[in-house]
Amino acid sequence: MVKRTEQFFVVTPPGFESICAAELIAVGLEPQGRVRGGVKFAGGLRELYLANLHLRCASRVLVRFGEVAARDFPTLFQRLARLPWGRYVKPGGSCRIRVSSAASRLIHTGRLAETCLAAISKALGEPSNEAAEGQTIFLRMQDDRCQVSIDSSGAHLHRRGYRQAVAHAPLRENLAAACLLACGYDGSRPLIDLMTGSGTFAIEAALIAMRRAPGRNRVFAFMDWPKYRPGLWNQLLREAEQHERAELEQPILAVDSNPKALAAACDNAGQLGLENLIRFECREMQSLTPQGDTGLLICNPPYGERLGKNATLEALYHDLQQVCVQRFSGWGAGIVCPEGALSALLGQHFQPELRFSNGGLDVALLRKRPPGLSR
Repeated sequence: MVKRTEQFFVVTPPGFESICAAELIAVGLEPQGRVRGGVKFAGGLRELYLANLHLRCASRVLVRFGEVAARDFPTLFQRLARLPWGRYVKPGGSCRIRVSSAASRLIHTGRLAETCLAAISKALGEPSNEAAEGQTIFLRMQDDRCQVSIDSSGAHLHRRGYRQAVAHAPLRENLAAACLLACGYDGSRPLIDLMTGSGTFAIEAALIAMRRAPGRNRVFAFMDWPKYRPGLWNQLLREAEQHERAELEQPILAVDSNPKALAAACDNAGQLGLENLIRFECREMQSLTPQGDTGLLICNPPYGERLGKNATLEALYHDLQQVCVQRFSGWGAGIVCPEGALSALLGQHFQPELRFSNGGLDVALLRKRPPGLSR
């Protein structure tokens, strides 16, 4: 029996493509090309399940289901109805159709969605309905060609399920993981989260250090496909668990001056059973002293008027510079903030490593490399 190969597309925040490609390679998958906002790869169900289970920086994984040419709606309906929808959609199931159109004759997104739903109903022999909950299908009309993609992930992959308590301006889980990986973090050196907030940096660092797959406790959209293979999924879960570490190689310290934020972070870590592995301390970052020759400092400090006045922020960034550059001179550091007046206060030791959007604001991961590290 010949194994069917499908084309897949990992959706990432723009700017994270190279990190995601490296993640694919690390789990034995081969990237086949990068475009802004994603990485292509190919394989079967095993490869698709692996990507959802292990990728830390991705937003979702799509199956490139098919592509048809059409310049009118009857032609589009006929060609969509010929696609093998039964692989991914159950007869009579609910579907959510998301449509974009550019440089095409067919521009009415509502009618495009209706045409797709009618084609699915014809192909499966039972009426399908459009609902907020159900299998998500992406239609992309470009130059009179309709690309059809099936979402295999369901809820965004950054939703790991542990963040029950949220502090101010939290960083998404996949953004935090990407920042850690971009700083070269792998658990082999100590880490201090200088402003813990909801604990996302510290928790993602613990998951990386313990080699724990971020998707092991999730429910995915592919689990509702007609040809879902629970035996294969459970096998991949067992293999992932065999590679996990029981303890941290180096300590992770989560610091915050706000006791309520720290309690929220500890509760979030407790969702994964990590509350006794991460050390939580209620204190000012200015009181910290290095307990080793090298390590990684990381934080997502306030950077908007909503969280403080400019004078307060300037004093905070000045203190950050003092801690990272002078007191922890032998350590690397990563700080997430907008490039501009505030980032300039950190000095020339910090250079942009990643640029991305956080909460609708353009920010950068500004990285200070430890002495002797060129990459």
